[in-house]
Amino acid sequence: MRLLSFKAVILAVIVAIVFILFQYTQQENKSMSTPQNVTLHFDQQGIKDFNTYTGGDVDIQPAGMSFFDLDWTPPDLGSVNIAHENHTLTLDNAFSVLGNSKNNNVSKGIIGISINASLNKAEFVEPKEAYLAYKELLTQINQQGWQQYYAPYASRISKQDNLRSIKQFNEVTDPSYILSYEEWSGLFNSNPDQSLYYNLYLDGIIVIITVDRTEINEIGQEQYMLRFAFNTAGYTGVNLIEGGSKLEGAALKQAYEDMIKLSLTSRLKKELDLQEQGYTIDESYETPDFWEYMK
Repeated sequence: MRLLSFKAVILAVIVAIVFILFQYTQQENKSMSTPQNVTLHFDQQGIKDFNTYTGGDVDIQPAGMSFFDLDWTPPDLGSVNIAHENHTLTLDNAFSVLGNSKNNNVSKGIIGISINASLNKAEFVEPKEAYLAYKELLTQINQQGWQQYYAPYASRISKQDNLRSIKQFNEVTDPSYILSYEEWSGLFNSNPDQSLYYNLYLDGIIVIITVDRTEINEIGQEQYMLRFAFNTAGYTGVNLIEGGSKLEGAALKQAYEDMIKLSLTSRLKKELDLQEQGYTIDESYETPDFWEYMK
């Protein structure tokens, strides 16, 4: 077998380098072409929004999901407006957004939006600056009207045990309560694995927010990362049912009602255990009925 000539090898190397540079340029152009400020909706309007910003680029997976992504390259991070009903939540310092829809139910449009972001624009900031950004985010969330959400199977730990729940489970039970600077610092400085986990609901949309301190540099400046996972109540309700995506009409409604009954039974068992540990349960809380969004 003849060996490749020196010229052929050089040519192959050049082609490989050109290909790598092309891919890199394409990725850079994609990031650069994403507007600094975007507004995203759910349902069919959400599909139109993503198509506007991506030029119709969509990742269609054989498993039945389609994904739409937006990316920004530091230091030029994105500002994302999540709009639904008459509400708009503005999230700054975004690195990436991933929207998703079901291939077999196109009429539902965008059913979920995930966002990765930094708490602050700068990579590292002074501890007080990080705290003030947290305070600003929580103030906006409360002004928008987002409320505590417990899934049907989740224990309803009361607001009065908010700090204890955060320390033991990382779970916030009173989103209306903004930690003081001393409480914020004490939590993250005393536990390297500390997170703040919010589970919120507003007019047919659920959002899980996670706040993590990811690094401290050599001069004591801090870095915090945020993750927002939005899902429609309709999609969440169907997902709570085993095989729910294959059901519709009366069968789906019956399965949803059965799931609620089983979940509430499971919830009560968990709550009894927590009460034995000294936790107080918010028995007045009722999980929203998602059936109207699932039809």
